Amino acid sequence: MSDYYQPGYGPPAGGPQQPYGTPQHGAPQHGWPGGGYGYPGVQQPGPGYGPQPPAPPTGPAMWAHLGALLTMTAGTMMCCGLGTFLGWIFPLSLRGNDRHKHDPYIRHHATQAVNFGITQAIMAALGVVLYVASAFTFAAAATTDAQRNSSGLAVPLLTVIGIFGSYALSGVICAVIGTVKATRGELWTYPRLIAWPLSKG
Repeated sequence: MSDYYQPGYGPPAGGPQQPYGTPQHGAPQHGWPGGGYGYPGVQQPGPGYGPQPPAPPTGPAMWAHLGALLTMTAGTMMCCGLGTFLGWIFPLSLRGNDRHKHDPYIRHHATQAVNFGITQAIMAALGVVLYVASAFTFAAAATTDAQRNSSGLAVPLLTVIGIFGSYALSGVICAVIGTVKATRGELWTYPRLIAWPLSKG
């Protein structure tokens, strides 16, 4: 006999007395983030057991990643590389907004995007330093005009460009993944090499 009873019919003989609509013992309780939706501390009842909690605000969370990505890519193309150093500004302002700063889902994605933007800015600064240092080192080591005019300088410079170009491409891919995850109501944490956990959500 069923473990549920309806008002007016009474509990089943010998069965546990549970109100109608109460899940059985052992029924799974889906909570955020394990269920991929909802908010921390909110129990997710199964179908037929009452109203579902609100879905996470995927729009602002998506723009946290997308805003950082667009700032770095579009800003770099329009402002001679300046956008690479400013990718953290948009997600930081989104996280500090009065409408969003108390929402754990938005704060998580915005914090990840902030860490991504800061890390990319630091790595871009490091790449510029290594590029300039390689040029000066080669110029100082070259003792003759023939050595200064040779193609030897291209080797370290191209090496620096290749390493940091690959790193930047990896960051773009991770930012796209973060944007897609945010639109699906899922949590996303960047790899530590791409986004150092400098800011805590």
